[in-house]
Amino acid sequence: MWALLVPGLACAEPLRLAVSRTPLSLPLYVAEEKGYFSAESVEVQLQECLGGQRCLAQMLEGRADVATVADLPMALTAFRRTDFAIIASFVHASEDLKIIMRGPKGGDASLTSRRIGVPIGSAAQYYLDLFLIVSGIDPRTVRIVDLRPEQLVENLVSGKVDAIACWEPYGYQALKALNGGGHALSASNGYIQTFNLAVQRRLVGVQDVAFERLLRALRRAELFIQQEPDAAKAILRRRLAMESDFLEFSWPSFSYRLGLDQALIATMESQARWALREGQIAGKAPPNYLSLVHAAPLRKVKPTAATIGR
Repeated sequence: MWALLVPGLACAEPLRLAVSRTPLSLPLYVAEEKGYFSAESVEVQLQECLGGQRCLAQMLEGRADVATVADLPMALTAFRRTDFAIIASFVHASEDLKIIMRGPKGGDASLTSRRIGVPIGSAAQYYLDLFLIVSGIDPRTVRIVDLRPEQLVENLVSGKVDAIACWEPYGYQALKALNGGGHALSASNGYIQTFNLAVQRRLVGVQDVAFERLLRALRRAELFIQQEPDAAKAILRRRLAMESDFLEFSWPSFSYRLGLDQALIATMESQARWALREGQIAGKAPPNYLSLVHAAPLRKVKPTAATIGR
């Protein structure tokens, strides 16, 4: 598929990038709209999907070269296969994940014995378990209902589940649809989610020039978001058909910055221990997550941001 890359020339084939339809993907939308991919001589074909799990699966099936994905799907997938590499984190989110519960705030907020909808294997499930543990609730006392992201709001509003664990914009959509008949449960479990770029392992080294150009475009987008936040919000509003109220509601929780550091590895190792303890993964030793990191392209773009990996 790929022709030999010559420094200074555009890629012969586009990078197929599976991108999750979420505010976390803003740098990619900015790079496309502002022409940063073209400016860096890399052709990128964005393929939208719902959720990082699906994006990662699309890449591993060979239908994409690069995928946007949160830390947990990578941590779990690495137990089964390691034919992918992580070239960068590009956003940290402290409040993107939420638990929305039916009923007015101040009512019975206990999740014990409740039906909770969540996409199994997603970062939202990990967040939910952390919330339950910090709240003194045994995760085994709740009834988990495995739902696709697009099913979460409908099932909560209809009463098929009592609560959902989700990411934005589903949290905001759920609260709006419940129209005062629901609330978000506050949590301070210390989990800061990262959204990352994973690539097919077979392309490592072979397509480093393309990856470097991709990251240079995202570095431009990062600076644009920092310097022109209102213009960046407008791009997100147009791209995802989002309301201004939602953007103001969620914007403070997103930190758009390229990086690769030990915190990502520590988070994935913690998730691996959780997966083994809770029976998400059957009886295997945790993978060597550091071996999944391919930092060389990022080091050429933003040297101080890559503190781990080769």
